[in-house]
Amino acid sequence: MNTIKNRPEDMVEEMIEGYIRSNCDLLEKVEGVKAIRIKNTAPRVMVIAGGGAGCEPMYIGYAGERMADAIVSGNIYAAPSATALLKTIRQMYHEDGVLMITGNYIGDVLNYELAVELCGYEGIKARAVFVKDDILHAPKENQENRRGIAGIMCVIKAAAGAAACGLTLEEVEQTAIRARDQIGSVSVTFWPGYRPETGMPMYEMPAGTVEIGMGFNGEPGILKMQMPTADQLAEKILDYLIADMNLTGGDEVLLLVNGKGATSNMELSIISNSLHQYLSHKEITVFKTEVGNFFTAPGMGGISVTLMKLDPHLKKYYNLDSYTPMYTYRAKV
Repeated sequence: MNTIKNRPEDMVEEMIEGYIRSNCDLLEKVEGVKAIRIKNTAPRVMVIAGGGAGCEPMYIGYAGERMADAIVSGNIYAAPSATALLKTIRQMYHEDGVLMITGNYIGDVLNYELAVELCGYEGIKARAVFVKDDILHAPKENQENRRGIAGIMCVIKAAAGAAACGLTLEEVEQTAIRARDQIGSVSVTFWPGYRPETGMPMYEMPAGTVEIGMGFNGEPGILKMQMPTADQLAEKILDYLIADMNLTGGDEVLLLVNGKGATSNMELSIISNSLHQYLSHKEITVFKTEVGNFFTAPGMGGISVTLMKLDPHLKKYYNLDSYTPMYTYRAKV
């Protein structure tokens, strides 16, 4: 697989520079680190997110209006350093404090926790929330070990909405935790992606099979099967989510249908239709559906499905107009 690049070691920096050049009315570079920030932030709680590059639009695509105030990138599939996080916070800190959001991966957890500690030494109020929405990565009794996937975006959006409405750091943090704890995702892989630096496949999969629960970097899933119909796949995915999240008839959810990078819009719409039909059969109300590419790997075929169980608090702060160059949300009236 051919990939567009100059030197592999420069890909992240050049991606950031190109993205800012294309969106300089809204975004600017954070000096000295691989990070971007929105311009002209008002004095309030700041929301910062970040992680390894290579999963775009996660994370670079989620800096914008009523979304993250800054994004800090690591190298490809590598966590940003605590130093990079601290430098970013220093350049945009307001006394209201900062909330950092990332996925529940070992490197990210270590570096974000260290960044919170370093902020404390400088009198900066900082908190961190780690998203763990991949319900098939670990059993429910061991959910602290679950990793974060597309549901990370939902937590960023809910927290950013709360921050934009002027809530305190503690309230923004609790909103993020509330969203995190009401989210579940199931990932299904159809074929492998490739390493952006080399163009080589990340792993191998037998032709004609799909794997449920496989990680975005090829971590083993829980079930291999022949490609089912859309209705069969939707039922399988939702049965996992409904059971894990204890959803019942009358519950209201946000539905996020994520393409992993190379799944067509036609296919995403077909599976979205099947998901809606099965949720309706279960008498679970879909408040809002978002369909697109939110957390990807280059060239990967597959989908993930995320549900967030809504309550009045989450609905209030999630259901706000948001805009970034890679993501738009229009509030449901």
